Amino acid sequence: MKRILIILLLLIVSWAKGQENLSVMQAIENALEKNYQIKLIRGNYEVAELQNSWGQAGLYPTFSLNLANNASIQDNTNNPATFFPGVLFSDNLQGSLDMSWTIFSGFGIRINKQRFEKLQEQTAGNAVVVIESTIYDIILAYYTAVVQERKLAVLKSLLQYSKDKLNYYRLKSDLGVSSSIDLLQFENQMLTDSTNVLLQDLSVRNSKRNLNLIMGEDVELLYNLSDSLAFQTPATTYEELKRNMLSNNQNLKNQFMNYELMELDVQTKKSAFYPVVTLRLSTNPSVGYFELFGDQGFSANTNSWSHTATVNLRYDLFQGMNRKRNVQIAEIQRDLAGIEIEQLKMQLSHQLRGNFELYQTRSKVEKISKKRLFHAQQLWDIGKDRYDMGLINIFNLNDIKLSYEQAVLNYYDRLFELLQTHYDLMRLTGRLSQKYDIPNQIDQD
Repeated sequence: MKRILIILLLLIVSWAKGQENLSVMQAIENALEKNYQIKLIRGNYEVAELQNSWGQAGLYPTFSLNLANNASIQDNTNNPATFFPGVLFSDNLQGSLDMSWTIFSGFGIRINKQRFEKLQEQTAGNAVVVIESTIYDIILAYYTAVVQERKLAVLKSLLQYSKDKLNYYRLKSDLGVSSSIDLLQFENQMLTDSTNVLLQDLSVRNSKRNLNLIMGEDVELLYNLSDSLAFQTPATTYEELKRNMLSNNQNLKNQFMNYELMELDVQTKKSAFYPVVTLRLSTNPSVGYFELFGDQGFSANTNSWSHTATVNLRYDLFQGMNRKRNVQIAEIQRDLAGIEIEQLKMQLSHQLRGNFELYQTRSKVEKISKKRLFHAQQLWDIGKDRYDMGLINIFNLNDIKLSYEQAVLNYYDRLFELLQTHYDLMRLTGRLSQKYDIPNQIDQD
């Protein structure tokens, strides 16, 4: 008996360790560390950060070192025109150190550096969108699991009531003082409630698995959800939300950055109208050895060192109007980017208005559902008492029970919909990014 108690105690302790508490903030921190999409976008940002340099833009000169060794044997035995009749062996080692530097390229170097800076900003903006979307998904997945657990608790309580009543009527049936109708009704209710609990338990496990997937955690991770469904929304107006959206929405910011990149592309195409000036410096040391074989043979060592400097100016006088066409194309693409900004503003404004009105409606519906739940709870308590006193029959009780069950499940659905719309508004207006300080999450290792 003691061994059995010890084993049970160990199992309880082991289960308790596996069921650690998990808050929304802890879930977000786990996702920031382990989510694969966030890892990928951080890697892309590191690439853009490394690329943003003056060296990549072409400001600095390039140096190259070359070494070459040439050996040859020349037979001049039958060559009367040579100064070295006989067999001549030569070996020559040459080296060169070359520097190439673009002094001026129509402001192309400066434009390239500005372009790399904008690309880094754009990559950071894309990273903010990914992290913001992941945090949004984490929050909804977390509260989805909370809602499913709350529903499961309600269904379990109804199942327990059916079990208690079934046991009670089975006992009365054994004593011969019970109606078979009540017994059969509670048996059916117990079976129905058991089915509902099994299906709801599956929903709970699926919702937690989905949360684990977004967090980047193992599928078997177990935890207790410690946060409630309560949330606070500061009083605000549509005009204030719209101002925040136009200044803080990350997708809109990214579109502005894309416009600036198009403007830089116009400047790049215009730089083709300027000349390109390059400087080339070279130093070439050379050492050699030759030997003439034969009756009058001899050998000698040679060495030399030469230095060259070249300034080159290149200007294309005519390229078949390609430069002008390239500028015109770049300007059209820039103007199209501006149109996309206005289009996105309109889409976001319509989306914001729809979500704002949806939030107001869902807030009212949630309050109505809460009142309905309060009345259904009271009716259920009264119904149970009146059934025990014999004032209502089993069919009336089942109707009251079903109404209470639907009221509870409906209230949790309406509460989650309100919460979802609340975070939709936060995401649209950029408040979600500000609340969790998302821009500072990008550079973290």
